[in-house]
Amino acid sequence: MLNAIVLAGGRSSRFGTDKAFVKVGGSTIIESLLFPLSLIFEKIIVVTNHAEKFQKFPVELVEDRIKGLGPLAGLHSGLLASDQQRNFVVACDMPLLNPRLIQYICSVPYGQIVVPRIKDKVEPLHAVYSKACIPIIEEQIASGDYKIQNSFGKADVCYVEEEAIRKFDPSLTSFLNINLQKDLKKIVSCL
Repeated sequence: MLNAIVLAGGRSSRFGTDKAFVKVGGSTIIESLLFPLSLIFEKIIVVTNHAEKFQKFPVELVEDRIKGLGPLAGLHSGLLASDQQRNFVVACDMPLLNPRLIQYICSVPYGQIVVPRIKDKVEPLHAVYSKACIPIIEEQIASGDYKIQNSFGKADVCYVEEEAIRKFDPSLTSFLNINLQKDLKKIVSCL
């Protein structure tokens, strides 16, 4: 059994407004994300610095324990809050999740981190993290290194390669995220 952890603590500074609540195809991005997750996971933890915005959703709300350090701090807070050893972690700006791909990634039985890799690019915010990563993350934070991928060299990592990913998501739309207004147009064109 795994929990899902949604990282929704970002400032959305490049996008200009809170991305989680932008409408895409009739639903907000967070609604588009929570629906497929609710089909797979009993518990969904949303890590946010604005809990009041997420009150209406059937999720557990957690605030960043260390504010202002980005996704690594959100990952840390989510793992600490989870009652499961392994957790599927996703960013709140990825509205085209593929449930079958998520189930496949979650079914990989080994690795403290199970992360998709497409060519040489990893997708650290669409991955499984074990609570065994907590001390690695804490060491990183203490050293002032806030890039999630930098923890990969210190953990047991299993990469899910592009060939396996494309069996579930041939066009790789699961990994499309929204940082800029033009990204929103690309997402809408995939609906």
